[in-house]
Amino acid sequence: MILYVGATGLLGRTAVQELCRRGKPVRCLVRQTSDTAPLPQHGLEIVRANLHDEKTLARVFNGVETVISSFATNIAHEKKVSVLWENDYEGNLRLIRQARAAGVRKFIFISYWGLAKFGNFEHGKIKKLVEDLLTVSGLDYTIFRVTTLATDMSLLLGTTLRTKGRAFLLMRPHEKIRPILLEDLAWCMADALENPKASCRIIEVAGEEEYDFRQLEQLFCTVFKKKVRFIYIPLPIAYGIAALIDALTLCAYNARGLVSAFTGGSTCDITEMKKVFAIQQGSFARYLENYFGSTNSPA
Repeated sequence: MILYVGATGLLGRTAVQELCRRGKPVRCLVRQTSDTAPLPQHGLEIVRANLHDEKTLARVFNGVETVISSFATNIAHEKKVSVLWENDYEGNLRLIRQARAAGVRKFIFISYWGLAKFGNFEHGKIKKLVEDLLTVSGLDYTIFRVTTLATDMSLLLGTTLRTKGRAFLLMRPHEKIRPILLEDLAWCMADALENPKASCRIIEVAGEEEYDFRQLEQLFCTVFKKKVRFIYIPLPIAYGIAALIDALTLCAYNARGLVSAFTGGSTCDITEMKKVFAIQQGSFARYLENYFGSTNSPA
C-alpha cells in the first residue's frame, strides 16, 4: 500500500493518477475540508485526518509500505513563517517518525532544486531539514529536487501575461529555467518505487527544454499571437521593500527570504536524472500551446 500525502494538489492529482494507471494500491491522506472530486474514483482509498493527530496517523499507516509526500503550504494564501514550520516541517517530521515505527520500506519526498539559493527562504530551510531527516532515518528514500513546474508557468505567469500583456519578474533576462511537466515528474515518482538506481538518492529533476527569459517571453508571444512582455524589477528595490516589510512585521513573513527565492533562474544539469529514469519528456512549448489553445486569441 502507498500512502500519498498531498494528493489534492496539482502534482498530487497527477502522481496519484499515474500510480493508479500502474495498478498500485493508493491511500490518500487528506484534510477534512479537501476536495477529492478530481482524484480517480476507482482503486483509491481516501482517509481524512490531521497530520497533527498522531493516534489517527498511526492507524493510517496500517499496511503501508511506501510514503510519498508532496504536500506544501500554499505561500500565496498562508504567508506566516510560524505556520509554514508547523505545517510543513512538523507534518513531515511526524510522517517520517510514523514511517519508521510502521516499518515502511520507501519514502519519496518532493523538495526544491537549488536549496543553496533558498537558504534564507523559510520553505527552503524546511525542505532541507526534512531532506536531512530522511537521509539519517534508516529508510530507503528518493528525494526529488524539482525546478520550475510547467503549471507555475501557465497558471501564474501565463495567465497574467494573457490578461494584462505584461508580468513583473525578479529575474534577469539572461537567467534560465527548465520547466518540467507534471506528467513527467509523476512518471519519475512512480518509477522510483521499484527503481534501484533511485534508492537513497537526492535527484535534481527538470524539463528537457531550457529557456532564458527573453526566449520565454518570445514563446508566450507566439502562443498568444500578440506582443507580451516581462518587466524586470531591480533587485535593490525589491530587497528594499522586503526589508521594510520585515522591519514592520518583525520578520513574521520573511519577505527578504521570499525575494531571494524568486531571484535567479531555475535550471540544472539533467544528466543524472537521465541516468536514473528512462523517460522521454514532453515539450514545454507544446504544453503551453495546448494549455492556452482554446483561449489564445488576443485578449
